[in-house]
Amino acid sequence: MLNFLTGLFKPQVAKAPPITSETSMNFDTDSVGPFLIGLLNNPRFGLPSDLPVAISQALPGILVDGKQRWQIDGDFDGAKVQIDIEVFMDDIDAPDMYFFSTQPVIDEIERELTAFGDLME
Repeated sequence: MLNFLTGLFKPQVAKAPPITSETSMNFDTDSVGPFLIGLLNNPRFGLPSDLPVAISQALPGILVDGKQRWQIDGDFDGAKVQIDIEVFMDDIDAPDMYFFSTQPVIDEIERELTAFGDLME
């Protein structure tokens, strides 16, 4: 009974809302790191600083038609968020990157994807 009562007054750990949406884009392998650095520098996101390096270093180990997925715990506009990133190696040096999260997060990632695509043209 005492555990129950003391549990009522413990601060609750914030949980990320469920994943509801996705977006994707095809990249050249050497463009993945720069895109992720841009996403990391977006002031709306609080993401792990090693994200661009971790994913870029994993790419050479993904075989054609293979995939790998990362689950990222971070912040978006100061609130907890989960972002899943999946890489599907569509062709040699041509990964498709899929981003899964809440709709507001995906909307912001799509803005970053569009700006990055315009920059690469």
